[in-house]
Amino acid sequence: MKVTIPKRIPEMEDIGDGVFKIVLPQPFYAPNNIYLYEGNDGLILIDSGYIESIPMLQASLKTRGFSFKDIRHIIYTHNHLDHISSALVLKSYARNVTYYGYRAMADGVGNYLESMLLFEEATEDLFHKAFGDKEELARILAESRKGWRQFFGKFGETKKGDPVLRIDVPIDHNDSLELGGRLFRFLYTPGHNLYHITPVDPESGIYFSGDLIIANLTAIYSEMDGNLGDYYFTLSKLLEEPIKRMLPAHGSEIEDPKKTITLVKKTLSILEKGVLRRLREGESDLKVLMEAAIGKKVHNGGHLPTALGLVYSIIQKLVLEGQIRIEKRDNGYEVFHIVS
Repeated sequence: MKVTIPKRIPEMEDIGDGVFKIVLPQPFYAPNNIYLYEGNDGLILIDSGYIESIPMLQASLKTRGFSFKDIRHIIYTHNHLDHISSALVLKSYARNVTYYGYRAMADGVGNYLESMLLFEEATEDLFHKAFGDKEELARILAESRKGWRQFFGKFGETKKGDPVLRIDVPIDHNDSLELGGRLFRFLYTPGHNLYHITPVDPESGIYFSGDLIIANLTAIYSEMDGNLGDYYFTLSKLLEEPIKRMLPAHGSEIEDPKKTITLVKKTLSILEKGVLRRLREGESDLKVLMEAAIGKKVHNGGHLPTALGLVYSIIQKLVLEGQIRIEKRDNGYEVFHIVS
């Protein structure tokens, strides 16, 4: 893939406490926030974005006199493609970079393209569970496959890419490391993703929360690599932390982190009660329950798997508690019933 200067250059914005922010648009989901520090040996990045966003990242760095050669450290919050897939190509341009990520991610992902094929398969399984109408399912699957082919195609355009995920320094929970003269602490924060970590700047009290909270909501890919029980535990542990600022990977800064975390927990409880209330009225499926909880507008754009995954994680919890049961029908389609 040729790295060129795009027509629209994202700003490298100074957001205080020594942190810069670059908002990188991407073709299938909300824009991704890349956070940067200027260390004593070069730039420190938290996430690096989607593979197609590399030209925009390059151009944004240039507005402040930097290039890929100035990057020395990249910390990855987790392995979802809008956060990390640029690394498959970026490491060919930024050759002196050290990559950091959760230890199990370093050991477990391996060939990133192969891992994303499994993710695509899990996404399609979720669609099969949700859509009983064959024509609607076919349309949803076609749109999803088009997006995945775009991702795999972008990697195929370059001869410099390497599909094997590179993590030079594996991170464990509560590790502390000095990068470029700046101390970072790392928390293992699963729930949204099995490998999710939260980098912390102890000096300023900044928590780079990745995808744990997005616009006062949560995203849990239950069918892929998320877990609602882990998520509740993570939120509870974060409430014990001395958070002064919370910077998410999508959207604006979380203005009141502790209040927002509490609100997200409450929202999940409300959604759970809503699922039970709807099922007491009669059987229902994932699509209907998702629309009742989040709205029909979520069908537009790339948020559909996220919304379905969130509601299905609630369903799985209720099944384990013996409150509802799953009836499996043809082609993977599922219908849910309240347990009397």
